[in-house]
Amino acid sequence: MQILKRGVDKYVRSNIELTSSLLFLSLLIFILAMSLFVLNEFMYSMLGLIMLPLAYALGLYAYQRHILWGSGVAGEGIVTRELEKLNDSYYLINGVVIPPNRGDTDHIIIGSNGIFIIESKNYGGEIDCDGDSWSRYKTSRRGKKYDLSIGSPSRQVKRNAKVLKDFILKHEKEIFKRKTPHIWIHSLLVFTNKNVKVHIKNPTVDVLKVSEIINHILRKTSKFRLTKEESSRMGDVILKYSK
Repeated sequence: MQILKRGVDKYVRSNIELTSSLLFLSLLIFILAMSLFVLNEFMYSMLGLIMLPLAYALGLYAYQRHILWGSGVAGEGIVTRELEKLNDSYYLINGVVIPPNRGDTDHIIIGSNGIFIIESKNYGGEIDCDGDSWSRYKTSRRGKKYDLSIGSPSRQVKRNAKVLKDFILKHEKEIFKRKTPHIWIHSLLVFTNKNVKVHIKNPTVDVLKVSEIINHILRKTSKFRLTKEESSRMGDVILKYSK
């Protein structure tokens, strides 16, 4: 596996930095509120009383978002380490924003047998899927279920695949020295958390465990074959124009 881009993209990094700043700000507000209480004057004490719930709400929100973004980065790292087992005929690009997307694409794999996009999710709990409809929930010790956010990962990875296909066709003259073949992007969704339970019905994309990624990619076939040079040029073009 030849890795053309590693690490966390700017979009993810900026969100992690933002949540860290919000955590620090909530701490400052808390310290200021407690300092006002120490002054032991009615007006200052009232102001401190107002600031305490603000500090708590801001800190809780920032902490939850920080954990979410950090968890996503950890999941992407797990997938990257697994993909490194592929041989050097494959190229890997991690965490790029393909125009006109604003969010990043977790992993792009380019090989002679096809082009693959992987969306990695490090969610825990239980997840139900029926087509493009997804739900996520956890069950408390008392048996009560509570819903958690998940959106539609299948729609997300299919949207990223469509954007990448359009991008490749837009820059086809830089990639292909022959008639452009019919491009197809394989959309893969990988859940990396060991504690997750996924119940799949009528999937619209391939949903895999981490241990299944390599064999799945190697077994895939496409109607077109990419040469080594085309794979390399495609990777260079993606890096040239992506964010």
